Amino acid sequence: MNLEGADRRKIGLAAITLFILIQGTFSQSVLQGHVISNDNQKPLPAASVYLNNTSIGTTTNDKGFFILRNIPADQFKLVVSSIGYETYTLTIDPRKSISELNIRLKPQTEQLSSVVAVPEDPDGWKHWGSIFTQLFIGGTPNSMQTHLQNPEVLKFRKNPDNSLTAYARQPLIVVNYALGYQLTYKLEEFEYDFNTKLVIYNGYVLFKDLGKDHPKQALKYEAERKNTYEGSLLHFMRTFFINKLDTSGFEMHSLGLVYNTEKERAKLLFRLHRDSVIVDTIGIEVEDPLFPDGKPKPYVRKTYKIADSTAYFKEKLAEPDSLISHQLIKADSVGFAADSLTAGFYFKDSLEVSYKLKGLPNKYKALTRQHKHETYPVSQFVFFHQKPVYVSSNGYYFGPDDLKITGYWAWSETIATLLPYDYKPGPAAPGPN
Repeated sequence: MNLEGADRRKIGLAAITLFILIQGTFSQSVLQGHVISNDNQKPLPAASVYLNNTSIGTTTNDKGFFILRNIPADQFKLVVSSIGYETYTLTIDPRKSISELNIRLKPQTEQLSSVVAVPEDPDGWKHWGSIFTQLFIGGTPNSMQTHLQNPEVLKFRKNPDNSLTAYARQPLIVVNYALGYQLTYKLEEFEYDFNTKLVIYNGYVLFKDLGKDHPKQALKYEAERKNTYEGSLLHFMRTFFINKLDTSGFEMHSLGLVYNTEKERAKLLFRLHRDSVIVDTIGIEVEDPLFPDGKPKPYVRKTYKIADSTAYFKEKLAEPDSLISHQLIKADSVGFAADSLTAGFYFKDSLEVSYKLKGLPNKYKALTRQHKHETYPVSQFVFFHQKPVYVSSNGYYFGPDDLKITGYWAWSETIATLLPYDYKPGPAAPGPN
């Protein structure tokens, strides 16, 4: 990227921040429409209609009609689903006027056509339920209070390539007693590769706030939500969008390789010093240039402190030719205004993201010897296909298949820590006594 391009990115990110501050003052909108079956054109009652990863949702009435109110002025994905039909999605853009929607749901075809030759495991939950729970709900402190209510709807297949596939024709119902949410999760894909230990899963989720039914628990829920939010991927994406990573406790560093200049210096010095003893000046002491009576001295003595640096440069010779740069990266150098509601995010090398305002859970420290000595959460981004990811002000980002996340967030970002995009952290709430 040339300097001119970098300047445009800085201006663009500042402009999009200003636009959103103005946009946020606009009134919230209403969305309505009808849902019908594509095969017989009849209304579909009781179909789920919601904005993905929010608490904003409803069901259609007996005429297939729905209405969603209080939609924030931001981009969301509208999801419409009904048992026995393919899931319908539509990106909602608040800049565009949307008339009444007429949505046709297609009857669901047989899933997993690429592996239909592999029989479904009749004792799937017994064999694979613990693995699915660990990967889907996770192993964070919240996980102990997060429970799948209907595991019987899950089906499993163990594939010849040593991977595990899970699917469900009905939404999963998950209750998170730590954060105070009930999640209705429409699982679209789940696959775990036993060889690479890589898991891929995605789906659509609607949140229900349990605090509204249990007001005595509301303060406890809010305290835990705020604690979970701080340092999360959602928190990062929101503060990246408004270019406030620094003041929010986040730091980004480049994991790109740079030329090891000290190794080259060591090679040169050992060529010059055939006796392989390298002496370095480590300091200079300069005599006071004045006599005690204030008159200047005719000459000033300098004393050079030297040290044998042979061992240091031998260590440099053993280093690789390139080293990880760890250069501090600012948000406005990797962000750009994609349009008036979206910030682009791209860096040619891997990025390390640290959050300095929070310690690490003991469960994470216990995973490996390396984590035991870490003090705060550290994660890594890799732009897998060398393409940007696009971020909205609410923290929603798309192009996720192009963003590989490792480190702390790969462990912590699970269903047990998931917060809706319409979550807004309030002032610090007291925790339980």
